[in-house]
Amino acid sequence: MLKALYRSASLRAAAAMGIGGVCFSVGGLILARELPTLQYALVSLVLGIVSVAGNTAPLGLDQVAGRRGIRLDPQWRRASLRACLTTALAAGAFAGLVYHLPFALMASVALITLTLGVAQSVGAHFQGQRQFGTAVWVLQLLNVTIALIALVTVASGLGTATAVCGLMSLAAVIAAAAVWLLVSREREAPAHQPSPWKLRGEALSLATMQAGGSTFLQLERLLVGPTIGLQNLATFGVLAAFVSSPFRLLQAAVQFTLIPRLREAGDPGARRALLWREGALVAVPLLAGSAAIWLLAPPLARWLLAGRYELSEGLVTVAILSGWLKLINGFLTALIVSCGEERRLGLLSAICWGSLGVSIAGAFVAIPWGLVGVLCGIAAGWLVRCMLAAWLAAACLKEPRNGNAPLAAEISLRPSSR
Repeated sequence: MLKALYRSASLRAAAAMGIGGVCFSVGGLILARELPTLQYALVSLVLGIVSVAGNTAPLGLDQVAGRRGIRLDPQWRRASLRACLTTALAAGAFAGLVYHLPFALMASVALITLTLGVAQSVGAHFQGQRQFGTAVWVLQLLNVTIALIALVTVASGLGTATAVCGLMSLAAVIAAAAVWLLVSREREAPAHQPSPWKLRGEALSLATMQAGGSTFLQLERLLVGPTIGLQNLATFGVLAAFVSSPFRLLQAAVQFTLIPRLREAGDPGARRALLWREGALVAVPLLAGSAAIWLLAPPLARWLLAGRYELSEGLVTVAILSGWLKLINGFLTALIVSCGEERRLGLLSAICWGSLGVSIAGAFVAIPWGLVGVLCGIAAGWLVRCMLAAWLAAACLKEPRNGNAPLAAEISLRPSSR
């Protein structure tokens, strides 16, 4: 059993991502302890905005590269960088117009978005080449940066969100430059790689879907402050560090490793076998981890944060159930993205945005019940999304041929790039 667990690509990626997740959680908890509550809430809000904007910054080009195994040659690098710059400027403007953040925090949002977009592009390059180890570490830029900045905050006595986010921006820019140099030194791409312009329709579909998914994952950070106040947003930041982060990491690992492997599974039986095997292996740490989190998170929060934040059993329970729904959605999304044709990607995007609307409506309806109510309202949207995505994924499992069969044939005709 232990050997099977070790062989699971999803769990190996989750373990690697777990190190980054520990950096994110520990860094967040240090900031929660050191910063005034409202300043910590602002940092949490900035992290929510850049997590959405950074993941979608390449405007789907990263998803196309990971899905098709395309290398980031100079043409693809230029297209990705232009997309990231455009998204970064839009994200900075959004932060100022919607959340009324000061100019310094707007600039931080723009810079961090740009660096995360670069990391997404480079990570997708290595993901498409099945170099999961390199890709995982590239995608941990923000997590490691948060841990380093938290330590600097303690050492220097920084007490404002502006200073913390400014240092975070500087560190992220340096790290992004390093990974961009890493991919630029890769061996040359195949001569017949498609142009990014020829795949802009596919990229747009994937970007729309990814934007909805990223917004969904960060919806609590984006909605809690405007609906029930920054104090509750700070509490949610602590809850996310203790409870939500492990589920998000496992979901990310599942999608990260399953998409290219399902793409290569050419018949329904192989796809079903892969999903069942990975699902059974993931269930073991999921159940054990959920029990440990439910028991240990509340007392650890009181002890580590000197009683400043209280995590009730209700809050922890809702966060765990929401985490399960997000993980199930990770499996379903991986199947549809890897095997579905463009029409199904469009349907998945519509499902994502529709269920996102359910979550937003649920959060506003549940405002009288405080933080627990808002989180339950958001979880209702995740439940709707899982049900509709399961219906769409079932069609992918029943088809006798992979939805990407033409793509597989196209790739097989090219010179080997491995």
